[in-house]
Amino acid sequence: MKKIGIVAVSAITLCWAMYEVSSDKTNTTLRNEPGQKVTPKKVTANTNNEKLATQMLLAQTNSLNSAPVCQYNFDATQEDYDLWNSEHSDELPMKKFPLIEGQKFGFKINPIAEDNYDYLAYIAKSKAKLTSKSEMGDFLLPQTGIIALEMELKVPTIAPGSSSFGNSSYISHITFTGTTNNNYTISSFYNFNIGTYDPDFGENPASLNYYLTSRVSDNNGPTNMYYKNKNMVNNSNEYQRLGIYINQDTKKVGFIFNGVDEGYQFTLPSTLQNAGFTLYESVGIFSTNFFGQELTAELITDRNALQFNYPQGTTDICGNAI
Repeated sequence: MKKIGIVAVSAITLCWAMYEVSSDKTNTTLRNEPGQKVTPKKVTANTNNEKLATQMLLAQTNSLNSAPVCQYNFDATQEDYDLWNSEHSDELPMKKFPLIEGQKFGFKINPIAEDNYDYLAYIAKSKAKLTSKSEMGDFLLPQTGIIALEMELKVPTIAPGSSSFGNSSYISHITFTGTTNNNYTISSFYNFNIGTYDPDFGENPASLNYYLTSRVSDNNGPTNMYYKNKNMVNNSNEYQRLGIYINQDTKKVGFIFNGVDEGYQFTLPSTLQNAGFTLYESVGIFSTNFFGQELTAELITDRNALQFNYPQGTTDICGNAI
């Protein structure tokens, strides 16, 4: 697999990305992916010089094995969310996370007066995905080899002897959607919830689940799914980490949960070409049970931050060898 290299040149505002495309087998239902139209560009002497300078710097960077940090661009601002909120007044208003460290997002629940009890919701997205109605991702993936990423949720723990958080509730999830080259949409969902209610059965037990689905982009066909649910009622571990590795050659998708490799569990209908990510947390504060807790959600995409053991030759989602 070719590595994706991105080099920034101070005098030349160019970014180069190299991708190698290939196809393979897999069972999954995905969404349609429109093709990109490329307009020919007039080449000048200056353009050639800029390309040459960039290629030389790229070669030097690769030779030193100093690949840049692989990260997703969560660049949506509070102004972007305010605009979205004004257009979706019937939904819970979205806010930018107050605590941001790289690709880790979170907030701390400070004590408040009972008169101020309310719901809060925070989100992290890219500008492109916030305004897009398409499920096509805005991050291009390597098209061959095995790629991996991880997600970690810091979740509230229940004190021994307790069974719930009273009237308070909390939901946290990390999702991504993307498309294949044969008109399928792929969706991934990693979620924790506690204190939520079912109208027929009352309070749902604390649980953590993750799943991956594929379906035809126009919804004209079946949905294939891999789903895993874990009861978290007696959980004492704040950090819950999920690893996903995708073999673009065989179209197989594997999972690693808290260090335990579950192996390949899902088959994509074709190579996953792109991905767009969202991190979301909401809390209903109607008791003191969450006071003082700091809750976070983190997307891990850089090879140096991935913790689990993956098949030989695996790279991060930028194509950098782990």
